[in-house]
Amino acid sequence: MSTSQLYLSKQEIEELVRDIPQDTSILYGEENQEFGVCPYVTFYICNKDCVEILNKVVAIYIEFENSIIDKPFQLRFRSDTELWKKADKWIRSRNEMLTEMTTIYKKHFIYYIGATSAESPNQSARWALGAKIRDSNERYSSLKLTFGDKWYRSNPVRWHHFVKQCLEKLNPIQAYSGYEIGNTGQFAFVSPEFETVERTFTDYFYGLDIDHPGMEFSHENMFVSEDRDALGGGIRTPTWCFLLSPYWLEKLGLSEEQIREKLNDPRIEITKIEDSENPNLYSLWIRLGELSLYPVEEDVPDLLVMANELIKPIRCDNLKLTTLDAWSDDPNPRFDAVSAKQWIARFDKDSTWPELKRVEVEAQEPERIDIVLAGEPCPHAGYWYTFAKENSRQYFKQGDIFPDFESDWGDVYWQFDGEE
Repeated sequence: MSTSQLYLSKQEIEELVRDIPQDTSILYGEENQEFGVCPYVTFYICNKDCVEILNKVVAIYIEFENSIIDKPFQLRFRSDTELWKKADKWIRSRNEMLTEMTTIYKKHFIYYIGATSAESPNQSARWALGAKIRDSNERYSSLKLTFGDKWYRSNPVRWHHFVKQCLEKLNPIQAYSGYEIGNTGQFAFVSPEFETVERTFTDYFYGLDIDHPGMEFSHENMFVSEDRDALGGGIRTPTWCFLLSPYWLEKLGLSEEQIREKLNDPRIEITKIEDSENPNLYSLWIRLGELSLYPVEEDVPDLLVMANELIKPIRCDNLKLTTLDAWSDDPNPRFDAVSAKQWIARFDKDSTWPELKRVEVEAQEPERIDIVLAGEPCPHAGYWYTFAKENSRQYFKQGDIFPDFESDWGDVYWQFDGEE
């Protein structure tokens, strides 16, 4: 990218902003450095036993490659030489990775695992895996997966089940999922071109997330305690799915019931994840409706406003959104300290993001659901009954599953009958 010319012209931006919501498989840019909008999920893990983390990551890696992806990996990362190799010629066993990691830790504090279906690690991929396993408490270890958008639309149940298994296995302190400019193959920093596209496209899409190397400084890091410019300092504003782990639930000071009440909308799904290390603790994996870019012309997304209001007390308002500083004469837009804070707070009532494109709307009250099919979760607490069974009126809590049974009526439906 030239620092004296714009990376994207006004016409290119207009065409991409128009076309990408209709087809997220679009890639654009120089050969082998093309960018695209990709769905991702990232798990941030507190460093405990790096061997245990490696074993769990490798198990997920194997299942991801053998049971999920519909396009083979083209490249794999060789951590000892820090080079990408042809995927079919560089396959490492779990024991080989363990030996390699132990050797690398003698010189460095990080071990990388990477694979991508793209032709280059600098190209946004349909499928990709990037793991950083650290022998240090200064930064979180992490596992990031890029997944195919079209595949997901046909396999949502399968994908959500897989992600739930990952959450149970890894027990992360933070996790996020949504759309981003796909950068899973870029381990140490994100290219200036991609960071320019991020800053440009965030003006047009409320649902575009930013998930970067450099956000991984942990809550135990001494710099975070002062600057709080990494995820150790707080939660990132959600764009689709996010995790509230025991650490952040305690900081938030709300019970599961209180959180469900604040996010009381039938489009929101909250999954309780039991803590694998302490039976008295749990995490909440929260999915805010459907995966969407939320173009700004469609108004401010009310579900993201609700989630932002929930996490605001523990939000990382100073989160750094770039991995490289811009050149002084670079005409291309990049995030800075001011615009980064505006982006993080873009769903606040007094938000100025983006100043010329933000559409001021009030979040609408969700339509109350009072008739629910048996087998589905209760949308709100109260007394419910069904015509399919006598004396069926009983109290259900939000999230309880309505019972089903054989009935001459056919499908069994439960109807709301008040709170008393």
